[in-house]
Amino acid sequence: MGGIETQRSIVRERMKLLLAAHDSEIVPVEFRAEPGELLLRQGAPAERVLLLTEGTVAIQVRQSDGQPHTLAIVEAEELLGEMGLFGNGVHSADVQVLDAPAQLIAVDSDQLLKAMLFDADLSIELLDLISQRCLQGNELVGLLLDGIKAAHSGDQALLQQTCKALRHRGHSIATAADQLEGLLR
Repeated sequence: MGGIETQRSIVRERMKLLLAAHDSEIVPVEFRAEPGELLLRQGAPAERVLLLTEGTVAIQVRQSDGQPHTLAIVEAEELLGEMGLFGNGVHSADVQVLDAPAQLIAVDSDQLLKAMLFDADLSIELLDLISQRCLQGNELVGLLLDGIKAAHSGDQALLQQTCKALRHRGHSIATAADQLEGLLR
């Protein structure tokens, strides 16, 4: 299978075809969301999947300090909330609209899951996309653990290498790299 961008493109196109082909079973709802609006809440039941057609949103997680940590900024033509379809059925992150209004299409999760029973290609592509996102998460955890180990042992070379890789992730992850390096100052 291709890279994550290729998979996203395939899933987006398949979603559009699915909506057109299953218009009697899947009732998509188009809506507009304003800047600052929370579209999906971490820990909330995954009742819908969203296709962002215009605008920009932040993917954020909240941990023990309660503060949002931005993991990614995503733009139009992105699928949102699909990870909540599987596993424990709750959203793993907040999704918040950024600077300008966003246009979205919402699909009921149960309707989508039923339609996926008849579209094996979509099911496989969606699972592949989710798998790639999980692999990226594993890679990030590995980098953070390397950074903690390097900071703890005083290994400046490993810390610099790790922090450089973390900074490429942007947002809160880049801030974490700065904080790790600050431990050795």
